[in-house]
Amino acid sequence: MEKITSGQRLRTCRACGKKFEYPVKGSTATRHHCENCVAVPAEPRKTMERLNTRVTQLENQIRCLQGKSTAPN
Repeated sequence: MEKITSGQRLRTCRACGKKFEYPVKGSTATRHHCENCVAVPAEPRKTMERLNTRVTQLENQIRCLQGKSTAPN
């Protein structure tokens, strides 16, 4: 993995949730999608984004509920 310069940032793909560096010279990645997901047609990628968002919400709810159940009464 290359060293991240001041112009590069670690981003999270909206479609798959993968972390990637942007911008990287020669990479097809965009600000919002990794190299793999940018090749997916727009409609399926939109669906992937919605599903990824929902999965993330559910994971956060589970973490919150687990935290409440382990808190002393």
